[in-house]
Amino acid sequence: MTKIQQKINQIKKELEVDFTALALSEINPTTHVRDIRWQYVAGNTNQHYTRIRLQVGKGIGGIVWRTGRGYQATNLQKQPEKLVELPITRMEKLETVIAYPVWQAEEVKGVLLLGYRSITEVPESFLTAAKEKAEELAEYL
Repeated sequence: MTKIQQKINQIKKELEVDFTALALSEINPTTHVRDIRWQYVAGNTNQHYTRIRLQVGKGIGGIVWRTGRGYQATNLQKQPEKLVELPITRMEKLETVIAYPVWQAEEVKGVLLLGYRSITEVPESFLTAAKEKAEELAEYL
């Protein structure tokens, strides 16, 4: 198990969420377009996440990548348009998600996604802790 995977497992346990994932990107050698993929996960119910390929601005990973800001949404399973736009929420049956960019040298290098399979009220203290975890991940990239 890699150090990054160990850290993702640790974050899931410490923050007591149902699902944790880290998206990283690479330039597709054929299309020369940046592909964003959920590469490290904990708490997944299946392997469908491995097929998700996002582009900058698309999906949770792509939105956070483009804006460089956190993302938060809840009650997702009752919003069909969100389930289409955010495939990870559909595949993992997530109701509440929080995502933060992982910065390195003033550039987004990854996206940390935290999710609950139930509708969850997220306190400010949790958002602060989640953002700190995203900052901690930078040293692993």
